[in-house]
Amino acid sequence: MRSKNVPQTLFAFGLNHNTAPVEVREKLYFQEDEIPEFLRLLQPHLAECLVVSTCNRTEVYAVTGTPDLDIQYFKDALVDFKGAREIVKNEHFFELISCSACQQLFSVATSIDSKVIGDLQILRQLRSAYSVAREQRTAGKILNQLLQRAFKIGKLTFTETSIHEGAVSTSLAAVEMAAEIFGSLRRLNVLVVGAGETARLTAEALLNKRVGNLLISNRTRKNAEDLLDDLERSDTRRSVVDFDRFRDHLDSVDIVITSTGSELPILNVDDFAGAAGRKVLVIDIAVPRDVSVEVGRLPNVVLKNIDDLHSIVNENHDRRLRDLPRVKKLISQEMVDFLTWYYTLPLMPAYEKTRCKPTPDQAREVLQTKEFLNRNASEIHQLFAGSKGNFKEDLDNHLALVRRLQEKRAVEAGLVG
Repeated sequence: MRSKNVPQTLFAFGLNHNTAPVEVREKLYFQEDEIPEFLRLLQPHLAECLVVSTCNRTEVYAVTGTPDLDIQYFKDALVDFKGAREIVKNEHFFELISCSACQQLFSVATSIDSKVIGDLQILRQLRSAYSVAREQRTAGKILNQLLQRAFKIGKLTFTETSIHEGAVSTSLAAVEMAAEIFGSLRRLNVLVVGAGETARLTAEALLNKRVGNLLISNRTRKNAEDLLDDLERSDTRRSVVDFDRFRDHLDSVDIVITSTGSELPILNVDDFAGAAGRKVLVIDIAVPRDVSVEVGRLPNVVLKNIDDLHSIVNENHDRRLRDLPRVKKLISQEMVDFLTWYYTLPLMPAYEKTRCKPTPDQAREVLQTKEFLNRNASEIHQLFAGSKGNFKEDLDNHLALVRRLQEKRAVEAGLVG
């Protein structure tokens, strides 16, 4: 039995926080409405294609039916589409074939390739990328299989390991600390002073905790208003407070979180005179500090600074890393299954299309090939060094493997060793 199926080559390329600095990554970042247009641009040249674009990565996963894969053509298409030729260079890209492309996607889905391990957003972003590819009809048999497996291990990582648990930033640590001190935040009033990225992450975390009332104040009122408008809708009451009046609210709020760029403290002991008799948690995330150390000596005020938060972040980070081997094992197991399925595809005879029952010899050969692939999955994976090797060499190894499988010599004569 010799299949006439054309090998379908899975490959990936792009850049991320491991390969390029932010000033380069931002040049290839896709707005939502750009991805369909780019997929349509590539569609005539590829059998399948998907684009994942976040603040930390722009990665393309694709399948081609031609053995003459010119990876440079697709990298140039990406750079030219974004008009970034003056900034983005070849050395900023990674290029992966077959198993290595699969491993990269699984690492992304489980968040172990995220800038902060345990990133809760990446799986949602991956699902969104897949949805766009399906809408554009650029996700076919191989990407469908690959993405469904990625979602499966992404979910298993979330439910069966602690890699997503606990604060991963000072903003999340601040809200986690508030929840530990007060319990539920649903009835509490919280004042956030500042409107930068730290304040934004803090506000988002507070909304996720269903805080009762959220006040935001900033020296430039418009920045505070823009931040408020950008936050997701929720039942939480929210409003902007003029910066020169935010101290007037200290006698009615339960939690104050500050993250301004002030060179001098913006809160002193006298500012809390009206809050006497009430427990107030003040979390100072700013450097230099926004809150005078004397405030922490008030009997009703609990003052925490960024060092207190870093201890929480570090403790949670260490706990996440303890589960890293478990996540890598999940990835390895899923890769073996995918590898077996993927490299059996070119062997599938015509009966799959005609729905005729395979002969005993046909069924036995496919089973033998699957068993061979299972036994030698790790060695076969070593053929594809990805970014550590040479893309052209990896491609040649992939095509050679397919040919040898098709010629029935993999099981009989052995491929590895």
